[in-house]
Amino acid sequence: MVDTIAAISTAPGMGAIGIIRVSGTQTIPICLHFLFSSNNQKFTQEELETNHRRMVFSEFKSSDKLIDKIVFAFFKGPNSYTGEDLVEFHFHGNGILLKQALNEIFKMGARPAEPGEFTKRAYLNGKLNLPEAEAIGRLIHSRSQFELELAQKNFFGEISKLSSRLRSELVGIKAECEAEIDFSTEDLTFESLEERRGRIAKIRGICNNLLSKAARAETMIGKSKVVLFGEPNVGKSSLMNVILGRERSIISDRPGTTRDFISEDLNLKGVPIQLVDTAGVRETEDEIERKGIQQSMRESLSANLRLFLIDTSKSWNFSDFVEKNISYLSGTILLANKIDIADASWSTENTHLEFQKLDLDQAIQILEISCKTGQGIPELIQILEERLTTSDPTEEYILLEDRQKYHFQMISDCLAKADELMLMSAPAEIVVKEIDEALRQVGTLLGAVSNEEVLGRIFSTFCVGK
Repeated sequence: MVDTIAAISTAPGMGAIGIIRVSGTQTIPICLHFLFSSNNQKFTQEELETNHRRMVFSEFKSSDKLIDKIVFAFFKGPNSYTGEDLVEFHFHGNGILLKQALNEIFKMGARPAEPGEFTKRAYLNGKLNLPEAEAIGRLIHSRSQFELELAQKNFFGEISKLSSRLRSELVGIKAECEAEIDFSTEDLTFESLEERRGRIAKIRGICNNLLSKAARAETMIGKSKVVLFGEPNVGKSSLMNVILGRERSIISDRPGTTRDFISEDLNLKGVPIQLVDTAGVRETEDEIERKGIQQSMRESLSANLRLFLIDTSKSWNFSDFVEKNISYLSGTILLANKIDIADASWSTENTHLEFQKLDLDQAIQILEISCKTGQGIPELIQILEERLTTSDPTEEYILLEDRQKYHFQMISDCLAKADELMLMSAPAEIVVKEIDEALRQVGTLLGAVSNEEVLGRIFSTFCVGK
């Protein structure tokens, strides 16, 4: 790999620091060209290598023009992130300034890095295996504390260790099979069919267990949709503003103010939530409002959790309510809003008893709230946290990328075929072919066997400076 790559490694926009990263054979010449000490002396290669992995103050100049006063860190290959000579220039975090400096670096022979190319070089130079490299992408894009912790496990080598363990087990089985082939005429004792099938079943169990853990993790990682649902003027928009802690939805006494659903993202104990305020459900002649109501119904049906608001300040007919909304009630949290000015006819206890008589898949939970006084809001937040953010502490989870799931499934499938062949008393040579294929899948999983198309697909999801 002879070319040198460069890119801005910090996020776009203004900030205290902006970093440009350079890696490749021209890293040292680029440093020697641009870096000057405070007494206007160019840095020497010896000074760079002496200060390996240290932060050093410098002036960054081009054609005797001072571009910025910076600090830099030089990493001599192979003891760097990419395994090559690498430098990080830390500028003041102005995007225009960074682009100006980057263009000067390009004039010195570096080319723009492709997305994920620094990490790709780290993988190709043996600094990371493929699952560890993929975990970096997850680390960067994690949307919750839960996802971040699982990505960290992968980056610290959990999948790599599991895969290496599988490989060791498979090599042992293959060695036993081949010994049986090579020394079939000798008076030697080999493991029984039951023992070999047991070893294969154990490996299949590990693969299938991993896939199951990954499926459970994916359900925890996905963004949960919470939909505020109900008739006009029951307080949906007010509740959304209260939960968000700011005014996001327009509040008006006039029915039909919210004609389309409004969506906002928030984090609840590190878990991403999509909060949706919908158009009030009612009979209307207004075509635009009617379309908004239809969209509200679709949003409600696709929700992970529905918060169904009712206005307790007005008289309320339970039978009419159930008849209109039976499709949306199962598992719903019914929020009895405006409880501070509730009508005398309202009774939370009686309403709860009436709901118990209904044949619903999941029980309805009723909570008295007031968006005006804040009554019941802390309890509501607690319920949301319990419903949406609680993972079972006794459960084990793991993150698997789609590529990794495929290879673990293929390993399991190959071993299932091997087991079937053994039951049919097939020759050991044929069984070994399936073991070999399982080993190849492990190699591909770890990146020992790879192709450029697969690597391109993996690293293209990274940001440019990574």
